[in-house]
Amino acid sequence: MRIVLDTNVLIDGFQDDFCAEAKLIDAVRSGELMAVATPKVMKEYRLILGRLIADRQYRSRIEEFLSMLEETEPEFVDVTIDDEEDMKFLEAAVGGEADVVVTSDRHLLDAGEADGVRIITPEEAWRRAEDEMGGQQEWQGIVQGWGLSAHDDDTEE
Repeated sequence: MRIVLDTNVLIDGFQDDFCAEAKLIDAVRSGELMAVATPKVMKEYRLILGRLIADRQYRSRIEEFLSMLEETEPEFVDVTIDDEEDMKFLEAAVGGEADVVVTSDRHLLDAGEADGVRIITPEEAWRRAEDEMGGQQEWQGIVQGWGLSAHDDDTEE
């Protein structure tokens, strides 16, 4: 699943290691999820990191998260939302061909969808990610049960 995280998700991820926001951040860090961001979104992430996140361990997690982002160019989105400043997340999602924008911001959640990109809460995003990752792990277990690895190819003699 390709995602765009609203800045509030990064801030809220500090609540505890078991909240949906923290799990999403860690799934990006581990490569299980792909997060995309435009230069404008990255600038906001870094601004927030510098101003609001003082805990060194959490800052380190966010820095690692930032290093895993796929940078994309924004794409125009024809939707009206109450807070125009939040358009950057929708533009990043459409430009980066993301499946979802993850936020707890009511201005974005009320829109529901923009140009085929769903706008969902961190809890819903984590449920979807778990389903997707669970399916991948189940498939890998089946392949390993056959005595193959996921990277074996059929050219062995």
